[in-house]
Formats: sequence, C-alpha cells, structure tokens
Amino acid sequence: MRNFEDQFVERKTSSDGKDWVKTIVAFANSTPIDSFSVLFIGVRNSGEIEPAKTDLDQLQRTLNQKLKHVQPTVHCIQQIISENGRQALAVIVPYSNKRPHFSGPAYVRRGSENLLALPEDLDLLTQAQNTKVARILAHKGEQVHVVNSHRTPHGASESYWTGTPYIADCNQDFVTIGNGTNPSDRQTFSLTNIDIGVHYPSNRFQITIHR
Repeated sequence: MRNFEDQFVERKTSSDGKDWVKTIVAFANSTPIDSFSVLFIGVRNSGEIEPAKTDLDQLQRTLNQKLKHVQPTVHCIQQIISENGRQALAVIVPYSNKRPHFSGPAYVRRGSENLLALPEDLDLLTQAQNTKVARILAHKGEQVHVVNSHRTPHGASESYWTGTPYIADCNQDFVTIGNGTNPSDRQTFSLTNIDIGVHYPSNRFQITIHR
C-alpha cells in the first residue's frame, strides 16, 4: 500500500470514483501472466488510509455497478484492509486471458499512468488471449533455453542451441527466436510445433521445437 505507484500499484481516494474503473481496466489489460496488480481505494498518495468517513459496503456496491459496464467482465478480488484503526478497499486485479477489456475505450498501464490503448496495443492484447502466446511474450527479449527435438525412426533425439538465444517475437501463429544482434540471426517457427517449460539447471524459460 505504501509502495511507489507503478505498473502494478495505484492509490485513489474514496471520492475519486471517476478513475476507479479506468485503472482496473488498465490493470486487466496490462498485468503480466502469473502476476497481479492492486488498486487501493480510500488511500491517500502518501499511502495513508483516509480517516473513517466512507461506508465501504456502499463503496463496493458503487464500484460493482461501474464494473458492469466493462466488457468483457473483469474478474477481480475486493478485500477490506485495515491499518491503525482505519479501513480501505484493495481491488486485486490478476492477469486476464479475456483481454482486451473496454470501459468504452480500452486503457493500458504504462508506468504509473493509465493511457488509451493504441491499435498496436489492441493487436498484442488479442494475441495474448492464447495462454501459450502470453507465456512466451512474458519472456520477450530474455535469453531462453532452446531445445531441438528430432523425431527419427529410432525415437526422439534432442540437441540444444548454443550462444544466447532469446525470444524476439510471438503471435498466435509463430514464434521468432534470435541468436545474435542481426535480424538475419532470427528464425521463425510454427507455434503448433512449440512446447514451453522451464530448464531447471539454468532456471530459464525453455522452448522445445519439434522438427
């Protein structure tokens, strides 16, 4: 609650209702897979809970009414939190595979700001509805462990990429893997031939390519 506001944390006062839904939509459209974001309502910018002057039951009813206008529905958890005898509402927004979400416009989170989603943002959000795509995109730009799995008449055999392979891009059809600084060092593979996992010796995201 007292963390700096960033991509995952926002604080609003109980009277600042016009931005509650915008923030929740931005969180739902931007929170990475396996993560969550939190909107604190009834908390000042300092991280201090406001003095008791708000009916939190009524506040939740008001928020739920506003959320009815969001499409598709955002599934979030509302929890009352307490500190020094004061109470506020924490709205926990996990990763959503139903994004993009719209409250009229669609919003995304950039740093501590809620911004209107650009066409390229909407394209990326639509692609990320596929869980495999979302998990791969979560590691975009990172070094990964890449396995070639070859099927032979005598069974499967495996070989491993050397160098520093990384995820260059991914969409609903293809994944592109780089292994150098030049665009010519990139290779693209059909997503149907890809399995994902973790290479535990290196604790890196693993891509297995079935050839």
